[in-house]
Amino acid sequence: MIRIVLYQNTNQKIAEACGKWFPRVVSDETIGLEELAAHMASHNTPYSKGAILGMLTDAAACTKELLLLGKNVKFADIAIFSLGLKVKGGAPTRRTTTWRSTSWG
Repeated sequence: MIRIVLYQNTNQKIAEACGKWFPRVVSDETIGLEELAAHMASHNTPYSKGAILGMLTDAAACTKELLLLGKNVKFADIAIFSLGLKVKGGAPTRRTTTWRSTSWG
């Protein structure tokens, strides 16, 4: 069951939202790949937890690979994975017109 709580926005920097109430989904826990594989294996499937875990691990690795190639990855009815940046602006220079990822994390 999805749990929803109401919270009041107190951020005065966003005048139109300040003081208003908004719903927020609350999660009880985060499930990892191993727990997800065990849950999926319990759903009357011919695949073992290990086989499912292998497929999920490969899917995660391939998703990262495709993201680093500049592609978005869509898992139907769940999510679209894409990369984004959180940066502070600055003046561009010849050295900063193109960036390459050097690590994932």
